[in-house]
Amino acid sequence: MLRTSGGKTLPLARSLAATGFDVWTPVRTLRRQVFAKTATGKRVVETEIPVLPTFVFAREALLEQLVIAAGRSVSPHPDFSIFRYAGRIPLVGDGEIAGLRAEEARAAATIAAMKEAETHEEAERIRVAAIKSEAARRRAQRELEHGRRRALRDQPVTVTPGMTVEVIKSTAFAGAIGVIEEVKGAYAKVRFGTQAFKIEGWRVVPSALNNDQALRSIAA
Repeated sequence: MLRTSGGKTLPLARSLAATGFDVWTPVRTLRRQVFAKTATGKRVVETEIPVLPTFVFAREALLEQLVIAAGRSVSPHPDFSIFRYAGRIPLVGDGEIAGLRAEEARAAATIAAMKEAETHEEAERIRVAAIKSEAARRRAQRELEHGRRRALRDQPVTVTPGMTVEVIKSTAFAGAIGVIEEVKGAYAKVRFGTQAFKIEGWRVVPSALNNDQALRSIAA
């Protein structure tokens, strides 16, 4: 993940893509009518905005090149940095941004349908229908996710203090190995280096390394 200022999100993605980098940031197009010297007295203006301002996604294989590009004092690209968390560069899988890609595609399909509409009224009906459909979809998704989380929270915590663990379903802690300090209810307190974090117990699983190997890895 790359970070930049909000106003440079799209310029950065376009600049990097133009020089061959495989990058992407979700985009949404806004349409509005403005007064103009036309037969109808109005014209439609389209504006692209980033769905996740300040964030641009890039392929992991490009990391070394991007680190070099970000560190240049003179660059053809807008200023950016490599996103870091807790001293690490977290990685995001394709599956984790699939929802953003789908949302972008739905929005693009709506804009395309509005452009094909014969009248402003028809375009407006398409826009309103899309808003209602999206609201219903998100409501159903929230209910489904709430049910899943409730079921996961009901699962017993299987880790114990002193155990070396990894955190699943987490971008921030992907690949990191920690040590259990405390288990309390549905949560576990996990130490990574000098910092400890309270994490949902279902996310915490024993490390694939044996305990001695994991502890040496943490110490290193």
